[in-house]
Amino acid sequence: MKAASAFLICGLVAGGAALASVHTEQVRAPSGRPLQVRRVACAAPGRPPLSAALTLEEAGPLHFQVVQLATNAAGAEVLATGRALPQIQPHYQRYVTQGQPIGRLTLSALLGTWRLFGLKFDWEKVTYRCALS
Repeated sequence: MKAASAFLICGLVAGGAALASVHTEQVRAPSGRPLQVRRVACAAPGRPPLSAALTLEEAGPLHFQVVQLATNAAGAEVLATGRALPQIQPHYQRYVTQGQPIGRLTLSALLGTWRLFGLKFDWEKVTYRCALS
C-alpha cells in the first residue's frame, strides 16, 4: 500500500496514544458526546517509529467526527507529504480540516482494506509495519 493511502487511513483511524514530540491538530472542541481514541504505531528497521492518535467523537449512530489528530515528529513528516497528494487531499480536507462526519462503515472499510494489505506501507524505500489499537 502506498504511504499516502496508509497515512490517510492513519489520519482517519489512528488514535490517541501518548506520543513523544507531539504535533497536534485540534479540529474542534469536544461537545460532550462519547469519544473514541484510535492509535496506530508503525516501525521499520533503522528508522524512527511513526505514531498517530485520532480522537473521534460520536456524531449519531452512524458517524464520527474528528476532534483531534496527533502524531509524533516522524509521523507528522509522513502525514504532511501524504495529505498534500491529490488523491488524499480532498479526504483529509473533508474529515480533518473541515471536521465533517465520517461514516462508521467508511471507517471500518478503510481499516479492513488496510488489514487486508497487511497493515504496512512503503516510505522512502523502507517498508513500515503497523499495529492498530
